[in-house]
Amino acid sequence: MAASLTIASHSLPTAPVGAVNPLPAVASMPQAPYEASTEGLPERIACGIRYGQVASIHPYLLQDSYGRSRSEEPMRLAVLENEHLRAEFALDLGGRLIGLVDRATGRDLVYRNEMLQPANLALRDAWFSGGAEWNIGMRGHWPLTCDPLYAASVIGPDGEPVLRLWEYERVRGLIVQIDATLSTDAPALHVRVRVRNPKDAETGMYWWTNIAVAQSPGSRVFAPAKIAYKTDYDGSLASVDFTRDDASRPASAPAAADYFFDIPSVETPWIAALDAGGAGLAHVSTAPLTGRKLFVWGDTTGGRRWCDWLGGDTGAYFEIQAGLATTQYEHLPLPGGATWEWTETFLPLQVDSGFSGEWAEATAVVGGAVREAYGAVGSAGLERLEAVADAEPGALLSTGSPWGALEQELSAWAGEAFSSLPGVRFSRDGAEGAYWAGLLEAADGTTGSLRTTGSLSPSKGPGPDDPSIPPASYVAGQTWDRLLQASAPSWLNSYHRAVIAHAAGDLDRALALYAESEAQHPTAWAARGAAQALLARGDDPFDAFERAHALAPDSVTLALEFGAALLDAGSGERLRELLDELPEEVAQLGRFRMLAVRAALASGDREAAGRILEAGFEVPDLREGELSMSALWHQAFPGRRMPAQYDFEMAPDASGT
Repeated sequence: MAASLTIASHSLPTAPVGAVNPLPAVASMPQAPYEASTEGLPERIACGIRYGQVASIHPYLLQDSYGRSRSEEPMRLAVLENEHLRAEFALDLGGRLIGLVDRATGRDLVYRNEMLQPANLALRDAWFSGGAEWNIGMRGHWPLTCDPLYAASVIGPDGEPVLRLWEYERVRGLIVQIDATLSTDAPALHVRVRVRNPKDAETGMYWWTNIAVAQSPGSRVFAPAKIAYKTDYDGSLASVDFTRDDASRPASAPAAADYFFDIPSVETPWIAALDAGGAGLAHVSTAPLTGRKLFVWGDTTGGRRWCDWLGGDTGAYFEIQAGLATTQYEHLPLPGGATWEWTETFLPLQVDSGFSGEWAEATAVVGGAVREAYGAVGSAGLERLEAVADAEPGALLSTGSPWGALEQELSAWAGEAFSSLPGVRFSRDGAEGAYWAGLLEAADGTTGSLRTTGSLSPSKGPGPDDPSIPPASYVAGQTWDRLLQASAPSWLNSYHRAVIAHAAGDLDRALALYAESEAQHPTAWAARGAAQALLARGDDPFDAFERAHALAPDSVTLALEFGAALLDAGSGERLRELLDELPEEVAQLGRFRMLAVRAALASGDREAAGRILEAGFEVPDLREGELSMSALWHQAFPGRRMPAQYDFEMAPDASGT
């Protein structure tokens, strides 16, 4: 049976990701739940941890408007299928491999989440559990994990289909191409990844493939290592001897933890997960993808709560992962113009015996089974990926963002290098990039100046703009600032330049440009930017917040920022006024309920705080590692056991007192 590539849909209970937050994310970088110390680590790891840190997720906008009400909605899929496997990729959700079914047994080799429930675990907030996720750029779940990717079909020289996915990652300025195909000889999915730095300057590089696997009591994970670096959710990073302290059984993990395997040089890096019967998944790759990791939620109230929060009653899972470095704290230098590539193979595995004993002996048995299964796959699929790597993609199955095209045009205007991959094609169409496309159309690429001095609209290109509507998108970097500086003065021009400076950490320049924008036309957006810059500088932001709130009283995000700043400053009376002004449906949102509890506690009214907590509420965008709900409960009810609904602790159980 020849393989097919089709477009399909799968209906499941869905809480939509929703519209982006229109306020630029310049305040701070969303942080993972813990930071690692370099103390006692090998210098190669410590060096990677120190290198390439990112201060802001800008120019991406946050995805934080989802809720927890779900209804049946279709998920758009690209499906590769042959007689051995069925591989399903979510085109609108970062190209996630959400299902990989072994047709001989009917087993899904990855954990398939039976609902789509975003939660605050990604760099842009929204993330969902399940499947195999591709993460590029910087530590964390990548910015496009809940965005559409470009997709097209490419036909190999043997007539077999290849699914091509690609995009431009904006923080690092990287082009990623992911080609997937099925082996014709055996049950195996091959994925070839290419990452290009199209510019001359070196940039930081990060890649981890995160594979969720359904957890059962007998689940066990194997990798060719004796030592792992364990990260508890307390900031420590310490070496663990797996031959002595075997932590390979996720269901019995005492708490949430990462285990980064210190894998010696091996010809075929691999990791595998088996159930109690010896059936499971193996993941094999070529260099430079040599890192391997096990993530477990842990057998705690909080760990179980997180699994339920993300996937409901059937949400228990763990993850096996593969990356470029030993740990996920590390970034690697990718030289200007360089391309890194590797292949990854996903294949079903059956081990009949010898996998339940001591770690070293069991790993040797499973490793032999992995090598045997991988060797039986044959080379046809890998050769197919090699043959089509540079092939022009066919008709688009899905359209991604305009930024690859816009950045290429910007580089041409500035006379800077931008070397794209031959196998990808970007489009600048769509509302997200329309303002910037209009700006570039007005630019003279030979002189670096503008042919016209008309003002530019955030949604229509040259023409009038509406200061009551926030811009649809933002940019970053000196080259965009130069282009804006060359255009006609306007509130919008100055505002965008202020945001660029703010994201780069130049607060004085940002404040001057915000003031310049407000002088040309008062807007909530420039006033809010000024408030955030003043906060970051340690100055009084409240006049700016008042101006912003008065100009955009219906902005939920702005009201929440203003309220949090008032609370932190001890301005309880103004905060109560702000909360009283909110429409009832806004006041009942989780973050505002939390703000009301904090305000009551700050004023010494534990009884009022307790009433809100006992009535019960959910905070849909509770951040991974955020312990605010448990902290509020313990402040309101010292010594009283916390209900499970508020327990998101990932350390060993502490839900009592």
